[in-house]
Amino acid sequence: MFGISKILDYYGKIVVGIGVVVGAVFGAIAVMIFLNIVLRFLGIPTLTWVNEVAEYSLYVSAFLAAPWVLRLGLHIRIDILAKTLPRKLAFRVERLVDAVGLLICLTVAYYSAIAAIAAYHSGSQIYKNLIIPEWPVLAIIPISFVMLSIEFILRLGMSQADFDAQEDHVGGI
Repeated sequence: MFGISKILDYYGKIVVGIGVVVGAVFGAIAVMIFLNIVLRFLGIPTLTWVNEVAEYSLYVSAFLAAPWVLRLGLHIRIDILAKTLPRKLAFRVERLVDAVGLLICLTVAYYSAIAAIAAYHSGSQIYKNLIIPEWPVLAIIPISFVMLSIEFILRLGMSQADFDAQEDHVGGI
């Protein structure tokens, strides 16, 4: 039987795994673009799909890496207020911000899921060099925002001691 800690461990490994895959995708994009440049330099026809695949890869990577970045505490944040407040009050302000983040993420997840489902039912497609269904492109958004919601829930469950330890390791502007 799985306990909640085991589930959270697996989820954490998934989030970190996605971060590693995103890094590999960025490497693959660099190699594909380099290959296209070499082909162009040699006068050989280029791979017309490379730029489009790079665009989609960047899009998917940005959404799927967001929960990993939030987990590491490396997201964009302005913590001037939190640094000037007493630790207990800063902790409460952080929890309030996390609650607002959770509500925003759940809202975006809901409406983006509706959009992805509508695209699936309508059979809409994206026509560029590659012709692909629109729904998988849109489905990345609710997946990402559900994962971000999970991260905000985990942050809301953080103790004062965990918060203090995290603040020692995480920077902000």
